[in-house]
Amino acid sequence: MNTSTERDTYVARCLRVAGAARAAGVTLTKHDKDHVLEVSRDGASVRFPIVTDDRLWRETTVEEAFYAVLVDARGFAAADLSDAIVVPITDEVEKSEISLIKRDAADEKSRMDSLTAMLGGESQLAALYATADLT
Repeated sequence: MNTSTERDTYVARCLRVAGAARAAGVTLTKHDKDHVLEVSRDGASVRFPIVTDDRLWRETTVEEAFYAVLVDARGFAAADLSDAIVVPITDEVEKSEISLIKRDAADEKSRMDSLTAMLGGESQLAALYATADLT
């Protein structure tokens, strides 16, 4: 982001998305020690790991972390990890990573299923994606 206008737009989007999530009844908690954003509601919670360094994590707001969660989830949802895609991979290094990638995708799907339930269903998740301009 090169200009303050771009940064302002980004921050406003993060605030808007987090506000919509809070309006849906969830609580967002940033855990500094382990780079995790926890989303909770009515005794249920799900933890989303955020990959970053310590300095950037300290500078990241809870709203920015939640937006990052949605962006990552959207990316995982769009990924095609079917055998038709991954079986033709011949590079041994890439082949060794397939099971890890599939496990990460399954973990992300599980976390998103929990978030979707907390929000009240698919339509509420879709509304958050729309608020985040991720449709």
